[in-house]
Amino acid sequence: MINDLINEKSIEIYLQPIVSIKDKKIFAYEALTRATDRYGEPISPLYLFEQAKKENLSIELDEYVRELALLKFSKYYHQDKEVLLFVNFEASVIDSAKKDKFISVVHKYNISPSNIVIEVKEDRIKDSHALKQFIDAYRNKSFLIAIDDFGTGYSSFDRLEFIKPDIVKIDRSLIYNVHNNFINKEILTAVSHMCHNIGAMVLGEGVESRDEILTCVKKGIDVFQGFWFCKPQNEIDESMREEIFGYIDNVGNQYKNSVKELIKKKQALLQNSQQLAQKVLSTLEISGISDMSDINQIISQDDKLEAIYIIDSMSGIQIGDTLIDAQERHLYTPTKNGNDHSLKEYYFIANESLRGDYLSKRYISKASGHMCRTYASKITLNDVVYIVCFDIVD
Repeated sequence: MINDLINEKSIEIYLQPIVSIKDKKIFAYEALTRATDRYGEPISPLYLFEQAKKENLSIELDEYVRELALLKFSKYYHQDKEVLLFVNFEASVIDSAKKDKFISVVHKYNISPSNIVIEVKEDRIKDSHALKQFIDAYRNKSFLIAIDDFGTGYSSFDRLEFIKPDIVKIDRSLIYNVHNNFINKEILTAVSHMCHNIGAMVLGEGVESRDEILTCVKKGIDVFQGFWFCKPQNEIDESMREEIFGYIDNVGNQYKNSVKELIKKKQALLQNSQQLAQKVLSTLEISGISDMSDINQIISQDDKLEAIYIIDSMSGIQIGDTLIDAQERHLYTPTKNGNDHSLKEYYFIANESLRGDYLSKRYISKASGHMCRTYASKITLNDVVYIVCFDIVD
């Protein structure tokens, strides 16, 4: 079957664009194999490569489709020397001891190896030693390495150490409906942060909606591939490129608007917090630091404010118990008089900053277990400096 398909030229390569929102460009193309039977009916790529294994023709099929991919890509590469090509290598080829001809074919089409990204589905490769040899051989020739389908059930974080990928492709399962999935949002944030720290770019696979893409951009995903921008195509003509750039501008404008809204929200939160600090100071100037009962009224008037506590600016020790308007949960207990806050970020930054205040990032409140921000501000009462802190639900 495989030889027949090759001889009858029934196997083609389609390209799917990979785009960068922030750079407003087509960053790369992925080469995808498409085949049809003698009746013109499509053959599943999975079935095609499984059949090649049965016929002991995996190497031959891999070499054939990769050359087709390079031939098709060469047209786009010679128009734009920055664009990349993603190509898949079957695990059986990596595990095989047979010599691969890919490097010579890359030179045949006058393509720089640094424009070729080799995708590795590392979870399917049983021989780690063979995988390491394979990666080192191609990286030494200036090829780029990507881990495919990262985030699936079999992906292992430990292999990141010796693969040292240039690009990590986040699996569709983590991206689907991510804008409505808090857990996956946090996983994307963590994976993106980790990848950037090890010097790897992050690619979001299978994006199918603007909301998914917008969330991923906010979480630090660098480039995107999916039906929302473009399905795999036999040819990417100028009209398709213009349509893709229109989609890029669409998301880009939404992202800019969301950033502006976030800035406004933070400015409003900071302004409100500064007003709260002034209210606390005015109240304490009347009642004194030993009686904070009147401050409870400040909490009751603001449905986003759930806790207030005061810290001695010199020692970092809390003065009085935390005033809280939230239902307590197991494992979470409000701090009390005498608690040491000297190592808390909000304490020492507010204490040392020229402006004398600080608004923290979102975190889980140890007083209530809710997601909150802490606003900390210096106040002076009877010539003594304190840090008043507000836990604000966010």
